[in-house]
Amino acid sequence: MQLGVLFMSLMSITTSRSDTFTMGYLTGSKRLPGDLEYPRPGLTISGAISLAVNEVNRDILERMGHKLDFIVAETYGVEKISVNETANLREKKVSAYIGPQETCEHEAFLAAAFNLPMISYAQFITYVLNSTLPHFR
Repeated sequence: MQLGVLFMSLMSITTSRSDTFTMGYLTGSKRLPGDLEYPRPGLTISGAISLAVNEVNRDILERMGHKLDFIVAETYGVEKISVNETANLREKKVSAYIGPQETCEHEAFLAAAFNLPMISYAQFITYVLNSTLPHFR
């Protein structure tokens, strides 16, 4: 559902008939060297985003002449790396962000400054939820 809302937002900013919309996917699916404890939630979630993107492309976008794609950015569950990857993805011309899962406050402010939508799928910071930033519960 949220992926559909994100796509409709992206559609509203384009005027050409055939577009590829690239999302930046911030995930924690790997451990830093020496870290034996990080649970790597991205291992589970990454399969879901691949499936969702394939379904949206096949069922909706293909007949409209559009395509949804994503670039993976590894955060290792570290906020500083996650913020840096958020900025790096902008340089790669992403149209939106999916994630991150552990932290999102600073990444959300960057996304807002870049005027790009973000869906952070596993973070519930009271400040962000109670802010004027657009968000889903």
